[in-house]
Amino acid sequence: MKNYQEILIECWYDQVDLELIKQWAYTYIENNDDIPEEVFELLDADKYQFESLLLKLSRVIDSDFSPQSISAEILAAKHLMKIASKYLNDEATPMDVCRVVGKIDGGFLGAARGLPDNVAYYPDWLGNLYNSCDWCDDTWTSSSAPHLKKDLETQIANISKWVESHNNTLKGITAKKTASIGRA
Repeated sequence: MKNYQEILIECWYDQVDLELIKQWAYTYIENNDDIPEEVFELLDADKYQFESLLLKLSRVIDSDFSPQSISAEILAAKHLMKIASKYLNDEATPMDVCRVVGKIDGGFLGAARGLPDNVAYYPDWLGNLYNSCDWCDDTWTSSSAPHLKKDLETQIANISKWVESHNNTLKGITAKKTASIGRA
């Protein structure tokens, strides 16, 4: 079952069906004993409320979680790998992939990563995917976009390596936070 952050990543960097979020909330309630009130609020939320409720729930898990945080970027990269795999298995369209690529590109461009003021961060793990999606529209098919398939096949391995290395970094940061809280 997806966690709050994974659902929120889909809201930010893909498209999400409000009914699917409500179904997730029902399932969460059925399978858990300790249920935050925001999960119940999701059942009656409209499309303008669910994002703030999910963000509030996500920040309980990770107080630094935000649309441009490194933990959000890792989850966005994992989501892109899932969409790319679906595409490579003919279960998604070029537009499905390119919508996610475009939102990730725009969402993380300029993220705070400790760079000098005159240098903008770019999620380099996207490789050439943004260019591969240039001019993508609903008329594109797998057969009319062979370059996209080729670039996805190449980039999935790079994204996987990036996720693995940053997951390890994130685990180290989390361990340090937990240790410092224990000393307080």
